[in-house]
Amino acid sequence: MRKTRGLLAILTVSAVLSSILPLSSILPMSGCAPSSPSIPTATLPPPTLTPTPVPRVLTVCLQNEPDSLYLYGSDQPAAHHIWAAIYDGPLDQRTYATQPVILTRLPSLDGGDASIRPAVVQSGERVVAANGEVIALAPGTTVRSFDRQPVVFDGTPITLPQMTVTFTLQPDLHWSDGTPLTADDSVFSFAIAAQAETPTGPAAQKAIIQRTASYYARDAQTVVWRGLPGFLDQYYARDFWPPLPAHAWSHLSASELLTAAVSTRQPLGWGPFTFQEWVPGDHLTLVRNPYYFRASEGLPRLDQVVFRFIGNPTTLAQELLSGRCDIVPYEGGAATASLQAALPVLDGTGITAITAQDARWELLAFGITPAAGYDRPDFFEDPRVRQAIALCINRQALATQVLGAEGRVLQGVLPPEHPLYGGDALMTWGYAPAAGQALLTAAHWYDENGDTIREAHTIPGIPDGTPFQVHYITTDDSLRVQVAQRIQNDLAQCGLQVHPETIPAEALFAPGPEGPLFGRRFDIAQFSWRAVADPLCDRFISSQIPDDVDGARPNVTGFIDDEYDSACLSALEAWPNSETFLTAHLEAQRILSERLPVLPLFQRIKVTLVRDSFVGLAPDPTESSELWNVEYFDLRP
Repeated sequence: MRKTRGLLAILTVSAVLSSILPLSSILPMSGCAPSSPSIPTATLPPPTLTPTPVPRVLTVCLQNEPDSLYLYGSDQPAAHHIWAAIYDGPLDQRTYATQPVILTRLPSLDGGDASIRPAVVQSGERVVAANGEVIALAPGTTVRSFDRQPVVFDGTPITLPQMTVTFTLQPDLHWSDGTPLTADDSVFSFAIAAQAETPTGPAAQKAIIQRTASYYARDAQTVVWRGLPGFLDQYYARDFWPPLPAHAWSHLSASELLTAAVSTRQPLGWGPFTFQEWVPGDHLTLVRNPYYFRASEGLPRLDQVVFRFIGNPTTLAQELLSGRCDIVPYEGGAATASLQAALPVLDGTGITAITAQDARWELLAFGITPAAGYDRPDFFEDPRVRQAIALCINRQALATQVLGAEGRVLQGVLPPEHPLYGGDALMTWGYAPAAGQALLTAAHWYDENGDTIREAHTIPGIPDGTPFQVHYITTDDSLRVQVAQRIQNDLAQCGLQVHPETIPAEALFAPGPEGPLFGRRFDIAQFSWRAVADPLCDRFISSQIPDDVDGARPNVTGFIDDEYDSACLSALEAWPNSETFLTAHLEAQRILSERLPVLPLFQRIKVTLVRDSFVGLAPDPTESSELWNVEYFDLRP
């Protein structure tokens, strides 16, 4: 349900934290937009519902209980499952594509609800420069003119492109208390997301907020987003903020909403279900929302959804086997593994394990350009070393070992189902340890002293005789521990010695310069990335190497490649589905598959356990919850 963002969400994380727009800057610019009208918020009387003689109740069992259900205050898997029932959209992310839910359509340039017009700007005005940064325009700054050519601003007023996007809400939307849901609720959400107190996250879209000139309600059903001059967002159709109930929450500040009971414990929604009760440590009950905008279609099909919180995997397995749980959705690899270990063979139990490829994929990242203070030999500058490691690891056997027969190796940074998958353009690396050893020898790493560990010989910057001994960091996730042990053994067969070390996830992903990953203080690191609709080639652009100024940039490997930068920047400057967009992204993927700043390992697998009486599950790799279509769920008699 929640949106993700490519280039700009990563480009400016730290900049956004220090320079979020004040509330005054989100008002319409003078002469550009009318002021937001006063929108009625009359509450409807509850409709008369025909009582259901025997309530149809679905029991969802979760291993974790969320600590908050506030959209801008949590990103826990358990929260996503509950959000799927109390919200519907506003946009779904299905099979790496965006689909509207409470909007009448996705805006488009062809459809006329998105446009690019000339804007005359002068010194001191906020614009987006040619490098993607938000600046106050000053002489000497390079910007892109209306025809997208780079121009050095000389102080004379200049014409830049400015994008405007119009979003239209479905008619007759209501909050679960009967109050009309209007465009003002999305504008209120934007204002809250823009505040410094609101955490950075995919829902808040801080980087887009920083590049927003105005976001306002034109009428009760219409929201208009206008970007800063110079900013053309490829994924403009997602620049819509999920509504928050202004009529109920507008008296609370952004910081108060992080802890207030109305936002964290029983938030109003517009989806198929609404709150009845939450008993901490035990269960949360949702009931059919009488104001659901699809009620006339007979949705939802259930009367109640009960979320039970059962942290002990053995107890959860017993409850599932006894029929007191209808579905156990995926909450992460560790949670699923512990539950499956507690279950016997499922045949004959009335329980089915439904699997789907996850959008998350596991990878090895090489420390190509470490931070200045991280003193160690330059093991990975030569791409032949990275290629040799790819050849020395039996990735398919590894995927099968940790994921079973459905384990799938990835050859590129996108899965095969992604519409921009590189396919035949990608260079593939199978298991060929002899070829890997030959590459290492060609790169002047070979064992001369007979201790089975290769040493450096005549490699610039590395003293002769330096053994190939590196540290390998990852989290303490049980799956990653298995992977690290297998890779350690495989690489030892090629004469490379790695020393695995596990640390807590919060330590691995701590911002730079202190954190090992974003501080570029590692040799090899294992973690996962999530593939989304945006191809995210910017993760490897040289300008996105994290440093002391911005310790959250994504190019943690320190990969520097002019050819790659050129291909990725071309892709980022082109419109989606254009020939340049497609060919540039394919070229960027080809370069990555050849030069391997990271080695893709395998896709994660989402496992959902359901009783045979349950129907309606349609798992999707890019949806954050397997309950995304809960309005269609049902139970067989």
